[in-house]
Amino acid sequence: MTFQQKEFTTPPSLPPPGTPTNSETAKPWYSVAKGIWELCLNGEGESKAVLQWWEPYTTTPNQVITHTFIEEVCFLQGRLEDLSLGQSWGVGAYAYRLPGMEHGPYKTHEEGCLMFVKTAPGPEC
Repeated sequence: MTFQQKEFTTPPSLPPPGTPTNSETAKPWYSVAKGIWELCLNGEGESKAVLQWWEPYTTTPNQVITHTFIEEVCFLQGRLEDLSLGQSWGVGAYAYRLPGMEHGPYKTHEEGCLMFVKTAPGPEC
């Protein structure tokens, strides 16, 4: 994947809470799960950078999450609670997760959560 030069000073408006996942009005945001939206900044697949918006009161299924890629997350707005850890992440918090690291499930509260997320392929086995 070739990365493209891209800049903006004001990101596109967040999809309003309750926007249907297939809504044309949400573009350029796209739904990745109920109440969770992404705006692709660059890249694709396991090598990408996105803004990720979690609507207020969004909860993931009651299971721990793992993945095969490296994930970096920086919290820009709102809060996200890791239900397994009983820990809340807010503005300025940062996480670097290696492939296979267990995290989640998660929930947001009244303000939702906006994050910058960067992923990269994990090491070859």
